[in-house]
Amino acid sequence: MNEHTTSHATIAGVLDIAAGLMALTGGLVLALLAVLGAGVLAAIPEDIPPLQFVPLALFGPLALLVLGAAAVCIAGGIAALKRSSWGWALAGAVAALLAFLPLGVVALIFTILAEREFQAQPPQAAAPPSG
Repeated sequence: MNEHTTSHATIAGVLDIAAGLMALTGGLVLALLAVLGAGVLAAIPEDIPPLQFVPLALFGPLALLVLGAAAVCIAGGIAALKRSSWGWALAGAVAALLAFLPLGVVALIFTILAEREFQAQPPQAAAPPSG
């Protein structure tokens, strides 16, 4: 570790990934509700045929939004752990706000505190001569 490395980026990355996994679970539950709800309502006699699309119309877009936030959380968490891209880490922390607010707030704070770690590039080690 050099003088610019702290555990802020690591904590932010772990929190982003945790929020992303929770959002992934929630998004899959919403998608399941949309599909099962449409299937149950399709079994109702055909007096009101458009009723079967209500769960898809309500839960489908929510599921896509939550699954998209989960993907950004996880990608941002990986970027924060690797300290490769502060922009992705920040995007992951903001998406964590949507996924799970308490973790997102803490992840955003730690990501902002770790900004210097992403700018400080570690010195490249010279490759040993072969042969």
